[in-house]
Amino acid sequence: WALVHGVGGVGLEATLIAVDNSGYMINSDHRPSRLQSQYECVNLVCQVKTQNPENTIGLLTMGCQSDSDCPHVHVTPATNQHSGPVLISMSKVNNQIGKLGSNMVRFEKAMRTAYLSLKHRKNKNQRPRIVAFIGSPLANENEAEVVKLGKILRKNNVAVDIISFGDSPRINSQILQAFIGAVDKDGTSHLLSLPPNECPPGGLSDALFSSPVLADESAPPSTSRPNGGVTAVDGGSSG
Repeated sequence: WALVHGVGGVGLEATLIAVDNSGYMINSDHRPSRLQSQYECVNLVCQVKTQNPENTIGLLTMGCQSDSDCPHVHVTPATNQHSGPVLISMSKVNNQIGKLGSNMVRFEKAMRTAYLSLKHRKNKNQRPRIVAFIGSPLANENEAEVVKLGKILRKNNVAVDIISFGDSPRINSQILQAFIGAVDKDGTSHLLSLPPNECPPGGLSDALFSSPVLADESAPPSTSRPNGGVTAVDGGSSG
């Protein structure tokens, strides 16, 4: 990537990256694979967010075998200011995917866990943000409860960006749009929908780099943002 994201434009944030570690991630509809594409995107988010040395960043996995083992915060965003621990943990997560069963994503539970983790950030001047990657179908989620949680996050000034890829755009669009519509405040939350057949040649990470998820907060206004067929849905404020 040609880094156009200037340090002066990266806001003061504590970011928790929530990743999809379900069995669906072994699919290869995104080049070179869903797993590698997600890893590259996590790396990109880390690189952009940590350009501000006062920012912190963490990692959470959303896939569960049972209610007792997830969601799991691997790196807390309370104090960690470096990409290394996140990427090391991400590599370990990738090595386990497909070996432990289906690990279905529990979206609402993951968002609640992320919110609680971000509440423990040391610097209360940091804006709390969740960046979630979803590549699998969301099963057993109650849309009304998800929307209710979105409104709670909005009330507490938590921003959420969701990157929907793989199976997710085809199956989860309605519930994810409803959630982002509930959580968004003044255009600070986004849903980036990236079906495999609409990704640019550079893949998920190129689409993410030029999307509002990263470009809005840190790119100069004159920066070109070709979307390469990407569908970006920005949540509108919900009164």
